[in-house]
Amino acid sequence: MVRIAVSNYEKMSVLDIESGDFPSYTIHTLSKIEKKYPRNKFFILLGKDSFYFFRKWKNYKIILNKYNILVYPRIGYFSHPVFKYYKNIIFLKAPIIEISSSFIRKSIQEGKNMKPMLHAEVWYYMEKYNLYIKK
Repeated sequence: MVRIAVSNYEKMSVLDIESGDFPSYTIHTLSKIEKKYPRNKFFILLGKDSFYFFRKWKNYKIILNKYNILVYPRIGYFSHPVFKYYKNIIFLKAPIIEISSSFIRKSIQEGKNMKPMLHAEVWYYMEKYNLYIKK
């Protein structure tokens, strides 16, 4: 579905780097991406809701010291004070749009019309394979 969603964007692509890995840890994914694309610089983009639990991630200190982290604002989540001292954590000043994949899936399961929120081909794919859609 992600491939479908980004198919019209030249500068976006999907990597299957985590396929088959379980459990999937960000530190392992980043290591694989670095090996595959050694000349590129990578950023991690997280919602503040995910960042709130960042200290529970596997090898979070390595991630913190090695990568730039962009944090998108979310209502109701605050940063752990220790993180304000890291220069590679950038708290984005962006409009807060309260939407997430979890919200979309839950709304669809509750029978709400989320079709306008999704790429038309993604919606068609979900209907075709009966994903999340309550019938």
